Amino acid sequence: MKLITYLNFDGNCRQAFEFYQSILGGELIMMPFSDTPMAGDEPEHNDKIAHACLMGDGWHLMASDCPPEYFTKMQGITASLHFEKATDAKKMFDALSKGGEVTMPLEETFWSPGYGMFTDKFGTPWMINTEMSPEDGAGCA
Repeated sequence: MKLITYLNFDGNCRQAFEFYQSILGGELIMMPFSDTPMAGDEPEHNDKIAHACLMGDGWHLMASDCPPEYFTKMQGITASLHFEKATDAKKMFDALSKGGEVTMPLEETFWSPGYGMFTDKFGTPWMINTEMSPEDGAGCA
C-alpha cells in the first residue's frame, strides 16, 4: 500500500506545483484538461490542470484544478514534511512559507527540535517537523 497526498486547487495548480518543484525538487508531470477526453466539455477550463504529479525519492504529491462548482478550500488536513536535521527543516519552512501565512513559527517543542506550521500562498496547509533522536524518545516519524 502507498498513501499519497492529493490536493485540489481553484485554478492555480500549475503555479503551485511549479513552486513546489522549485523547492522540493523531483520530477513534475502535468496534464491539462485540453489533453483529456473532457477537452470540449468546458473550453474555458482547458488550460487548467486535470492531473499533476510531483515525484521524489520515495514520495509523491498529486493534485488537480477542481472544477469551480466542486472546489472547497482545504481544511482539516495538513501536508507534513519530516527532516532529520533542524537546519534542513528551517530551510524548507522558510522557502515553502514565503508569501503564505505562518501559524506557528519553526521552533523547538517537547517532541521536536524544530516544528512549525503555515499555509502557503496557494492555500495548502503544511507542518514541518524535525525528528527527535532515538535517545530523546523518537516519535512516529
